[in-house]
Amino acid sequence: MAKFILRRLGLLLLTMLIVSIAVFLITEAAPGNIARNVLGIHITAEQEASFLAQNGLDKPAYARFFYWLVGSDWRARRRIGLPVTQIATEEGFIEWWAVEEDTLVRWKLEGEDLVTQRRQADGTIKETVENERWQISDPAAEAARLQIYRRQIVENTALRETDRQAILAATDSILDILGQEGQSQEALAAALAGHESALEALMDPTISQAKDIFAQAARELSRDELYQAIVVFESLSDPAIYEAQVGELKSMARHLDKAADTLQEANPMLAATVREAGQTLDAGDISEAREILANAIPAVQDLSGDFATFIDALQVEDYEQAILVLQDLADPAKTPLDATRLVVMPKRLRDAGKQLKSVDAELGTALRQASENLTEGNTADARGHIALAAERMEEVVRLINVTEVAREARVIRHFWGVDIQNHGVLWEKGGEREAWQLIAGSGLVKTSGGPAEYIPLQKGLLRGDPGLSMRTQRPVADTIFRRLRNSIVLAGIAFVVVMPLALVLGLIAGLNEGRLIDRVLTIGGLITTVTPEFATGIFLILIFAQWLQLVPGATVFGEKAPWERLDMLVLPVLTLTLVELGYVLRITRASMVDVMKAPYIRTAVLKGLPYWRIVVKHAVRNALIAPITVIMLHVNWLLGGIVIVEVIFGYPGLGKYLLDSALFKDFNAIEAGAMILVAVAVGTQLLADIVYTFLNPRIRYA
Repeated sequence: MAKFILRRLGLLLLTMLIVSIAVFLITEAAPGNIARNVLGIHITAEQEASFLAQNGLDKPAYARFFYWLVGSDWRARRRIGLPVTQIATEEGFIEWWAVEEDTLVRWKLEGEDLVTQRRQADGTIKETVENERWQISDPAAEAARLQIYRRQIVENTALRETDRQAILAATDSILDILGQEGQSQEALAAALAGHESALEALMDPTISQAKDIFAQAARELSRDELYQAIVVFESLSDPAIYEAQVGELKSMARHLDKAADTLQEANPMLAATVREAGQTLDAGDISEAREILANAIPAVQDLSGDFATFIDALQVEDYEQAILVLQDLADPAKTPLDATRLVVMPKRLRDAGKQLKSVDAELGTALRQASENLTEGNTADARGHIALAAERMEEVVRLINVTEVAREARVIRHFWGVDIQNHGVLWEKGGEREAWQLIAGSGLVKTSGGPAEYIPLQKGLLRGDPGLSMRTQRPVADTIFRRLRNSIVLAGIAFVVVMPLALVLGLIAGLNEGRLIDRVLTIGGLITTVTPEFATGIFLILIFAQWLQLVPGATVFGEKAPWERLDMLVLPVLTLTLVELGYVLRITRASMVDVMKAPYIRTAVLKGLPYWRIVVKHAVRNALIAPITVIMLHVNWLLGGIVIVEVIFGYPGLGKYLLDSALFKDFNAIEAGAMILVAVAVGTQLLADIVYTFLNPRIRYA
């Protein structure tokens, strides 16, 4: 028996490995994008790439499976150069820390400052700025990079000559220092400090988010009615428009109607043309609508002072073109401000000023003042303020260019550490790299400091850590065992109720083959077996929860254990009982009928043994072998296969957890659930084999 049990345990490990590989491959092949599942469908390619890197999903498939199985902390320990350890906080959160001189430490970036967090004995955290930890990985490689970058600075036409010469002077000094051999990190940092300070003096830290603000402003301004009309015309020129749904065409028609309303006061004839195009498009005639708009859109664009070009330029970061649009508006020879423009332009300028004030207060104020001047009919002052806005935008763009070029002219430094998001991270300082961090409660936040490489920290399944759930951003182990507990409670109660009842009724039916009680039990069992679980559950909810209002129709436990609200378990248990009862009853009946027809039973009858003794001593024990096999198989089903019952009643069990994880493509949760089900399946079969030896002494295992 001992050898048999060891073989079964070996089979369990082999089965778990094979199933884990199969589940991983199926999950990989399944459609869906987990980054979009977590962050939403509107994330950018940059945000998606950063999310995949932070969660290790950018690694090859075989590497991700290997790290899930054996963990990744050992790899982070080699990169960081310090031991890493996992702790549980008083609030129940799992945190990873590096161990430095018996002190738990981790790091974060504030701007470009490296902040070290040290965990004190009382659980508090002390923070200090320790920029001396930054290291220049390879001075020779960095010198080669700066040599190439120096040529780019010389060829950069966006820079003013004075700015170019200042950056080149600092860059040449840095190259001279990097070319000296045999310097320690401390000596190299000291020698570079002054020249890098000169570069940092050219940088404007307040301008770092200007590009993002310009892009956000463009998105907000693109909602303008006239701009949307131009977008509709461009869409109608795309051959793919003929594949558009009716709803899309009607939406475009509504945009044209709104543009016509805006144009009505300034140019009624142009408004009528745009409205006609909208009505034609609403009727589904795409070609005719495009022809009507072909004559109207140039006038719309001219009437808005080429506002669409200004928005497009901001979207593609062509700031020189945006400045040119403002300069043309300020020039009477290029843009006459007639009565029609005085109706349309003020709102466009006011909206632009509102959106761009975050980049530069003077820029926003100048545009809003120009709007007010046009509303009053004072075109001369309006042009002056537009010209001022163009000058302020030129200065902002100059600062952007100088800041970006000076930042990349610095020496790039690196540091490996553990961050506050439970990653091993290679940070980069001095480059242009930025990243998006998924922060609980804040969503996706753009951070500077340049995480260049991530190692999501976990111990691996072999050490009891199945990883982090992508869906909940919580450790899978924290959730899945609670869900397993809930399913065990539900399945256990159902098992205790249904199995003895089904066995007894099955034995009664088998002993009374062909009689009325056999017919009643068999037909009743057939009805409960063929009725789907969702139909049985809904039927019971309608009767006992809605009509009679005896018990709740849903299970809402929160953080409570299921046994704290036994009334909520009544309908789920009753549903499982009805579903399982008929199946086990019919198997038991069939097995009992076969045993009662066996030769040894007839021999016992001919010997004159009492009927009850024949049934109890000889028939029942052998008749239970088949039902026991079925029952053990159904233990696994009761844990993982009751997902329909759990979904109907909102029961927070393992089945529902795995369904939600599968729909979300949450690999770590799916794998952990699969391993639990494999362990239960093999374990119950081992238990069944052991029970056989008690039911039939002739069964032995070598």
